[in-house]
Amino acid sequence: MSKKEKRWRRFYLFLMIFIYAIFIPVTVLEWVAGDGRFPITAVAVGFGMPLIRKNHIQQLRTKG
Repeated sequence: MSKKEKRWRRFYLFLMIFIYAIFIPVTVLEWVAGDGRFPITAVAVGFGMPLIRKNHIQQLRTKG
């Protein structure tokens, strides 16, 4: 594993902790509390982030 890949893995770790521990729960709680709009952004980010991470790490491995 290269240094560049390790740095990106660490970045994605912090990003995913923020998204799954803070952003998505807060958005869903706002929706349940009565905002009325479905949290489509939180759903899209929740499903898309692991795919983005996987593809990016794969690209780093093939280039490096």
